[in-house]
Amino acid sequence: MKSKLKTIVLAFCAFFFLSANFYSQESESNSQEKQETQKEQGSQDSQNSQESKNKEQASQDEQTDQTEGDSPDVYDDQYDFVYLQNAPGDQFINVRLMPNFPLNFGKNLKVGGQATVGYGRFLTSWLALGVELGFGYNPTIGSNILTYIPMTVGVTFLPAIKKFEFPITVNVGMVATNYLANTFFPGLIIRAGAGCYYRISEGWSAGIEGFFTYMPQWYFKDSSKNDYLNMASVSAGVKYHF
Repeated sequence: MKSKLKTIVLAFCAFFFLSANFYSQESESNSQEKQETQKEQGSQDSQNSQESKNKEQASQDEQTDQTEGDSPDVYDDQYDFVYLQNAPGDQFINVRLMPNFPLNFGKNLKVGGQATVGYGRFLTSWLALGVELGFGYNPTIGSNILTYIPMTVGVTFLPAIKKFEFPITVNVGMVATNYLANTFFPGLIIRAGAGCYYRISEGWSAGIEGFFTYMPQWYFKDSSKNDYLNMASVSAGVKYHF
């Protein structure tokens, strides 16, 4: 009986030992498989992430290349900087001095003079609008003086060849005329002229111009008093550009 019990105990111990050993080996195998699976999964994720980054970088590089391809090259010859003497928005102040030669009234009106100051602004590189204020006089017989103060607005067409500019100007406005004790205001004045200026520097130009001036006096109550004055002028002027 004791021998059988001993045999049973030994058999149970052997079975337990073999079972524990088998379970241990199986656990270790499962653990290794898990680790290998995790490693493979981690490697696959890392590879996928790297591929995604590479694709994004390639896409960004392609977009950058397209953007650079569409953008004009600042060094391309077709985009070379062109200097304009006069550009839209440029402004100027001009001062003129001129003798006035009366074309009518015969010997009753002698050669006089006039000074003007004006302001202009360019709408394009060749077209400008401006205003002008002046003061002129002409001696008359008997040592009297005819004076006039013109206030005009004008348009100037300005073609240019290199540093030479050729202004063609038309001014229209009002004029106050005084002779002895008689003052006439407002009177009409129309002046047209053309000339040539040389651009000395970016800020200054100087030149000469010729003008024809028409100043009528219309009396609506008594048309018999209506009169007019025609004058020719040759001016020397300077302009400040800014």
